[in-house]
Amino acid sequence: MKKVGVIGCGGIGGVHLSQYAKVDGLTLAAVCDSDPAKAQKAGETHGVPFYTSHQEMLEKESLDAVDICTPPAFHYQAAMDAIDKGCAVLCEKPMAVSVEQGKAMVEAAARKGVFLMAAFCHRFHEPVALAKAAIESGKLGKVVSFRNRFAGKFAGVENTWFSKKEISGGGNFMDTTVHSIDLFRFLTGEVVNVVAKASTSIPGISVEDTGVMLLESENGTIGTLECSWLTPNSENIVEIYGDRGTAIVDYNRGGVRIKGADDADWGQPELTLPEWDHRFHLEIQHFGDVLNGKASPKVSGFDGLRAIEIIAQAYASVNK
Repeated sequence: MKKVGVIGCGGIGGVHLSQYAKVDGLTLAAVCDSDPAKAQKAGETHGVPFYTSHQEMLEKESLDAVDICTPPAFHYQAAMDAIDKGCAVLCEKPMAVSVEQGKAMVEAAARKGVFLMAAFCHRFHEPVALAKAAIESGKLGKVVSFRNRFAGKFAGVENTWFSKKEISGGGNFMDTTVHSIDLFRFLTGEVVNVVAKASTSIPGISVEDTGVMLLESENGTIGTLECSWLTPNSENIVEIYGDRGTAIVDYNRGGVRIKGADDADWGQPELTLPEWDHRFHLEIQHFGDVLNGKASPKVSGFDGLRAIEIIAQAYASVNK
């Protein structure tokens, strides 16, 4: 049983914390948050020691791994300190706020021989896995175009760390398009070209609230990635178009629809798990399986680094 400490007990930290009682091979051993009230509440809720300093937690607890769920600006130091102690690391997105930090994290994990995993939960979303299986089976033929939109109305974002570049590393590209980039790479191949446009309409913020990236994969797939914090009733969708069929993952309506060239109608495979909760469960279970030698990594620190590198290219394109 591998012992894990969770660093960051806020929104996404709470989601991660809720999974440890459900997974095999991992046990929650400690929690940490710079806010004493959050740390105490999480520790008491889960019956584990709580800390306000991750360095103190790493010194006092004998941990095999840490799960980093802090705001992005704090990922780097927590990860580097954990890696230095020989701990495996599961790190929320974006893995770092700069390419330089991301490279340092990947290199440190390689030197220490510990597993660094970027928390790209959408790889573990069952409808996405079914779409990937359709691609790999040849049902869609050659994938020629890809569209993903993750957007909605983020009321009050100007009052949160998401819109503070010094904490978030950027705007909506770092918040949601980081997932979109990983989905594009996961489903269509490595990115070779990036073009982007972005705008800021929300008063009081200096980061992008709306943007579009145009990506090209090494396989020739063209992808359009859309994001916005301004659009109520928005689609949240992944569309994959091949020369033999189409797969559509619809986050608003649920599930995945697949139609091949010879199919009379759309097929909608039955899902085996609840859509919201299960991707985090499977993500953390996979982390545990890798640590326990039961699985090879499906996602790595390199994937987290590549997403940051592509965002950096996108910002360079916007600022031309």
